[in-house]
Parts: sequence; structure tokens; C-alpha cells
Amino acid sequence: MGVIIRQSIKSSLSNYIGIGLAFLSLFLLQPLFYSPKELGAVRLLIESAAVLSSFALMGTNYSINRYFPHFQTADKKLHGFFFWAFCIPTLGYLLVLTGLLFFREPLLSLFKKDAALLEPLYPMLVFMVLFSLYQTVMETCAANHGRTAIPNFLREVMLRSFVIASGYCFYKDWLSFSQSLWLMSGAYGLVFLFNVIFIRKLTLIDIKPDLQFLRENPGLKNDMIRYTAFLFLGGLTGLVVSKIDFFMVSSMKMLDDTAIYSIGFYLAMLIDIPKRTLLQIATPVFSRHMKANEHHEVEKLYQRSTLNQFMAATVLFYLIWINVDNMYAIMPRGDYYAQGKWVVFLIGITRLVDALGASAGPIIANSPHYAWTLINFAIALTTAIIANYLLIPVYGINGAAAGTLITFLCTQTFGVSIIYFKMKLHPFTRNQGILILIFAVMMGLSFTGRWIENPIGESILKTIILGGAYGYLLYAFHISQEVNSLVNKYLAKLTGNRIKKLPGF
Repeated sequence: MGVIIRQSIKSSLSNYIGIGLAFLSLFLLQPLFYSPKELGAVRLLIESAAVLSSFALMGTNYSINRYFPHFQTADKKLHGFFFWAFCIPTLGYLLVLTGLLFFREPLLSLFKKDAALLEPLYPMLVFMVLFSLYQTVMETCAANHGRTAIPNFLREVMLRSFVIASGYCFYKDWLSFSQSLWLMSGAYGLVFLFNVIFIRKLTLIDIKPDLQFLRENPGLKNDMIRYTAFLFLGGLTGLVVSKIDFFMVSSMKMLDDTAIYSIGFYLAMLIDIPKRTLLQIATPVFSRHMKANEHHEVEKLYQRSTLNQFMAATVLFYLIWINVDNMYAIMPRGDYYAQGKWVVFLIGITRLVDALGASAGPIIANSPHYAWTLINFAIALTTAIIANYLLIPVYGINGAAAGTLITFLCTQTFGVSIIYFKMKLHPFTRNQGILILIFAVMMGLSFTGRWIENPIGESILKTIILGGAYGYLLYAFHISQEVNSLVNKYLAKLTGNRIKKLPGF
């Protein structure tokens, strides 16, 4: 686990730069560059590309993690693995392309008055789906080689920089709205190209199928087909569940509401960045331990990864929440977008719930019980549709956020329960209980009202005092052995070994 933590932190450097870019883009630049309706259209385009590319993957991102160790032999040969990694998503993309062409008018009609604004963006969606699809394939392959820093940099830093640049070109009237989004679409292709170059430095990308290897391993082919089919349906449903709030807000309300919701939503989603990085590295390790039936190692990794994910999520959520009013105060059109404040809170709680159960996903996916994921996602899809359908008309964007929270409570409880009843493993430790108590107390202190009138000055003050106190309490109570060890290591370096650790309890 220590190796995973170190790799995760190293890989997270680009992610934390990405956090800064995401904040700059979402809260300062995009509200300045675009009107609320235009911003809603941009966010809907990006979310649609994410859902459709997930469909086109057809479960390949899951099967890469599960079967990479089976294809890689002692001589480091991959025996045609890249053929399957690219072939299946290509077939999926052709299905998506066919659907987009045949159902163009019915899809656009879902958005009623906003259809005229969305129609010119339709061709861009086709390209963004294609490049998002192959980008995910390349990132997953890189993770199975233990290398995530460069792919993360390309996605979190380079791609976000292009998104900002395309908006700036529109703002300065150098490009039309449509042209600026074509530039954004091209950025997805550029990121994919750089990922290919990076993977080629790690290994030979041989897209010729090795049919002899499959004939020598007859059970592997059948298991791959069955597994990929299950995880394709489950993974697709999971992504639809995570994005359905966007689509239902866009269709039941207006694109302006989508813009307000998306800013609040993605501010809270910054909480997910450490979790995504850690899981990206830990998932192949889960796969190897499950293949070797090392359940004791799986349990240790399960508990430690859950603890560290949850702790990182609470820290980021707390820092965001104590500064949320000031963030809206300094952003362009902040009074308008501040309607999404409670979206930030509800989606933030959702991300904490997700962090507690996130490691269950790769364990189930790499176990003989993976078929249960399909049942779980069916429950999630049903819950999401019903909750959003009932809550959005009454509570608007806050109803969409509440529907998402209810859905994740159901799915994560189900996932953790499956692992416990089928494998007798659970992610909970005493330290998580202490962490929740500390978090609850510090959240109470966050509702103390304004300290000073200047929003930037107040953010600095609250971050230093409240954020610093929260971080110290986590350290003092030894919540995470790995994190405390890293803090002590860098503390000793910075002080020339004069201070090797801070006082604790």
C-alpha cells in the first residue's frame, strides 16, 4: 500500500494543478466567457461525450484491468492484447455513430427551446466521443504498466488548458461559438495522440491478434466475452446514473439551470480527484491479488485505500465548503450562479459516500461475483430516474443533487454488502469512526458566518485557521499511517531533521 500511496501522490501533482485550472475555468473564466445558456450548452456537450464514449467502450476499460495480467507472460509479451483493447471500442463507436445519425431529431427535440443552440454542436459530439473513447483505453493501458502521471497530466492539465483557451478565443471574438468548440474537440484528439506516443515508449503497441494464444487458453476467451458483456452493461448504467441529473435538468428545466447546476456540481467533484488517482493505481493491484486468491492482501488494500480516499475527500470537501460563499462572491455573475450553493453541499456529501464504497467496485469486478454489479447498477438506474423525476420539478437543481445523493447511498451500500456477504471483507476501521467525528465537529465550526467583509481575505483566514486545524487533528489522531509517515518525512527534510514529527494524541 505504501508504494501505491507514493505513486498516487506523485501522479496527483498534475491533478492538483488540474484542480487549480478547473477552479479557474469553472468559477472565473467560463462564467465570464459564456452566457449561462451558452455555458449550459458547453457542459451538456462534454457530459454527452462522456456518456456516449462510455457506451462505446463496451466494458473494455474493466476488462483491460482484469485480463492484462492474463495476457502478459513472463517474457513481457502481450499476445495481441492491444488488438482486443482497440477492436471492441471501435465496434462500440460505430454503434454510437449509427445511433447519433438515425436519432438526431428525436434527441434534439428533448431539449425543446434550446434545440436550436445545440444543433450546430452535434458534429463536434461525434469527434469528442471518438477521442474520449480512445483516450480512456490508453490511460487504462498506462495504469496497468504502473504509469499514470503523464496520462493524468494530459487529461487534467493539457486538456483543461485547451478548454480555457477555446473559451478565451470566443470571448475575444477571435472565433465564433461553434468554432471555439471545434477547437475544444480538437484538443481531445491531441491528448489522445500524446497518450499513444507515451504508451509506445512503455511497450510495443501491436494490434495484430494472437489467435494461437487464445487457442492455447480456451477458457480465457469465453470468460472475457462473458465478463466484458456484464461489465459493459453495468459500467454504462453506472455512468448514465452519474450523469442523468445533467440530462434531466437540461430537458425538464433550461440550459441556464444546467449551467448553474454544473458549476456547483463540478466544484464538489474536485473532491474526487485523489480518489480517481488512487483507484487508477490500486485497481490493477486488486486484479493481481484477486487472480492469486490473496484475500488477506485484498482486505488490507481495501481498508487502507478506503480510509485514505475518505480522508482526502473530507479534507477537500471541508476546504471547499468553508470557502464556497467567497468563491461565488468573486466569480463573474456570482449572485446568479450562487443558486447552486446547496448543490455543492449535497454533491459533496455524495462524494464522501462514494469514497467510502469506491474500492468495492474493483474488488467485485475482479471477483467471481462480478455479475452482481449488473444488479447494483439496475437498482441505481431505477433509483436515479425515480428520484430525479420526483425531486427536480419540486426542488429544481437541489432536487437533482438530492436524487444523486439518494442513488449513491443505495449503490454503495449494496456494493459493500455484496463483498461482505460473499467474501467476508469490509472496508471499515476504527479510524474512520474517529475521522467522521472530527469532520462533524469541524463542519459545525464552518457555519460561523462571515468573519471579515473581503472575500479573498476571509478565504485565506478561514483556510489557514479552520483548514489548518482540521489537518492537524487528522495528523494528531493518527488517522492514516501512510499520510503521517509522509508528513513526518517532509517535515524532517524541511527542518534539517530538527523536527521529525508533530505532537499528537
